[in-house]
Formats: sequence, structure tokens, C-alpha cells
Amino acid sequence: MGDIRPPDVGDLTVSVEDLDAAAAYVERLKQYVDETITYEMERIKERMKGDSEHGQTVPNGTPFGAYEDARMQWQALTTSTANMEAHIKQLSTRLAALKKGTEDIAQAFRDVEARNAATGKEIERMLESAAPPPQAGGTPPSTYPYTA
Repeated sequence: MGDIRPPDVGDLTVSVEDLDAAAAYVERLKQYVDETITYEMERIKERMKGDSEHGQTVPNGTPFGAYEDARMQWQALTTSTANMEAHIKQLSTRLAALKKGTEDIAQAFRDVEARNAATGKEIERMLESAAPPPQAGGTPPSTYPYTA
């Protein structure tokens, strides 16, 4: 294997506005998963219950019937549905974490930009308040309180 060099980030720029937009987009995706997909999953589970007004008359019956093959198919469908529900919950959780992480990164860049601006203003203030250096030739600058 060859050596792994770090990425070249010489021209890397960060747009806090784009990060905010990405967080908002992820939030919309999460809402879609939480509202639309979860609702449809609940509808599927309700339809799987079958006709509740006409209960099964056969012991160990399923909506597919009471034969062994029908019970196996019903178990496979139930397992598949439960797995899908778990994946939907996991997706929602991960989208929430992605949104939080994106917001944290955006806030970190805002904080860095604010510190940089404050540091720049502090440096400007210090430079403006400093007395100019004496000129060559021994003549003091006119800002000194004494005259030569």
C-alpha cells in the first residue's frame, strides 16, 4: 500500500448559509420520514390485521389461512414489517443526528468568524492607539507633548 496524503484544502471555503440550508433540508427529510412514511407503515400494519369484524374461526389462523405454509408466509411478512419499522426509526434518528451535527458545524464557523472579527478589531484598535515611531534625524513627531 502507498502512503496516504492528507487532502489538499488550500482553496477550501465554508458557507455558513449553505450549512444552514443543508440542516433545513435534512429537517424536511426527517419530517417526511416521521410523518408520511411512518403513517403509511401504520396503514400497512392495519391492513395486515385483516377484517376485524369477522374473526378467524380456525385455531392458529392468519389472514393468509391456517395451513402451515400460510403461517410461515404470515410470520415472514410480520418479521419484514417489523424490520422496516426499525429501519424507519433508525433513519429518523440518524437524520436528527445529521441535522444536529450540521448545525454544530455551522455554529462553530460562526463562532470562529466572530472571534476573528473581534481579534481583527482589537488589533486595529491597538495599532491606532500606538504612538508613531520617532523619525530618523532626531526630530520628534508632532504628536509628542513636548517640542524640540
